[in-house]
Amino acid sequence: MLGNDEKIYTKMVGIWSITSIPDLQAKLVGDEIRFEWNKGAIVTMKFQLFDSLAPIELVNLIEKKMFHYYGVNATKMRNSLDGFQTDPFSSQNRR
Repeated sequence: MLGNDEKIYTKMVGIWSITSIPDLQAKLVGDEIRFEWNKGAIVTMKFQLFDSLAPIELVNLIEKKMFHYYGVNATKMRNSLDGFQTDPFSSQNRR
């Protein structure tokens, strides 16, 4: 179960904060992470790759795969960042 692995759970909280893809889940299968949603599988990747990517990078990959496999523009499912004074993903935040 993902809740037992703090690394995976923390990264998934970041992903769920960025997107509201219906029933988005990640399953650990051996040394791979499988992303699924209410219509089926999205993408499977090695755990090392999952661990090396930031939540926003994972969301970008998931969105591209959803468009490729399901024809769904998942960028429209992004959560609003209106509560932030600045865009937390902006390159302008780096010093």
